[in-house]
Amino acid sequence: GILQPTSANSNPHMDVDDRKDVFFYQADDEHFIPRALLIDLEPRVVGKLSQLSEYRDLYNAENVFVAKEGGGAGNNWASGYRQGEEHSEMVLDMIDREADNSDSLEGFTVCHSIA
Repeated sequence: GILQPTSANSNPHMDVDDRKDVFFYQADDEHFIPRALLIDLEPRVVGKLSQLSEYRDLYNAENVFVAKEGGGAGNNWASGYRQGEEHSEMVLDMIDREADNSDSLEGFTVCHSIA
C-alpha cells in the first residue's frame, strides 16, 4: 500500500504521539485509508482520482459520490442548488457515517472549487 503502518521503535525520529487516526483509519489489512469524502455532481475529477489514478485503491469506495446524471451543474447556480437538494440525504448519510466512526471529531477540512 501507499501508507504502511510503522512501529515507533522502527524509526528513532518518529514522534511517539503520532496521530495518523486524525486523518486516516486503519483497514483490516493494516494499511491506512484517508477519512475523505469525494463528492461531485460531475464525474470527471472524482472519477480520475477514484478510478484512474495510482491512488484509486487508497480511498474507501463507500465515500465516493458522483451524481448519477453525471452532467454536473454546468456553471448554473440554480441547477447545482436543485441537484444538491436531490442528493443531500445521501451525502449527509456519508458525512454522518464518517463522523460516527471517529473517536473524537473536532471539525472538518473542506476543499471546494468554484468554476
